[in-house]
Amino acid sequence: MDSRTRIIERIRQSIGSDHAGKDLETAFKTVCETQADMPVQPALSHVETVSRFISEAQRNGAVVTELESLEQVQHWLEREADSQSVPPTLSLSPQIAASQSDWGSLTISDDTPQPVQSWGLVRAHSAMAETGTIMSLSRDCPSRLLFLVERLIVLIDKRDIVRFQEDAWERLHDGQPLPRTVNLITGPSRTADIEQQIQIGAHGPRRTDYLIVESLPQ
Repeated sequence: MDSRTRIIERIRQSIGSDHAGKDLETAFKTVCETQADMPVQPALSHVETVSRFISEAQRNGAVVTELESLEQVQHWLEREADSQSVPPTLSLSPQIAASQSDWGSLTISDDTPQPVQSWGLVRAHSAMAETGTIMSLSRDCPSRLLFLVERLIVLIDKRDIVRFQEDAWERLHDGQPLPRTVNLITGPSRTADIEQQIQIGAHGPRRTDYLIVESLPQ
């Protein structure tokens, strides 16, 4: 019995003898329709969505700050930049750059981010309370900006925080064409590939800031 036959036989056994005569495609579709239950979701009310997102994001290493407006974001950025011994260079996602906001004394660059003192400012499409994860779309922000900067700063409109990943995908399908790429980010880059020791910043930003803003311009 070859591997294909074994797979088909296992599918047939899993769905019962009534489907013994069906081909693989039909049998697989039957399995999906009859045995694919809805994913188990933890109990999470709408009231605690934001607090749950904050706690999960912090648990995964993100630094979370709550602000009232885009103007406060600008002041926050300037204070953070002033606290650095070497002034950072800020790269804006196309979506942020299109807002034509005043970034004051910050140094804005369109060049490829360098490994040191490069900050990226992007806006999340959605944020998921269940895991503290943000969703970024390629039509709003190129992937390279997410992974090349040393410090990634993500603006999150409080209204864009949803409970579960399924809610974020549902929002993504709401009216607009799908983007070529969807990136899901949970805190700073990390890996345990080397001697099972957690290394921060191995494949992306060493620090990730989530700025939760009461209301951002649409």
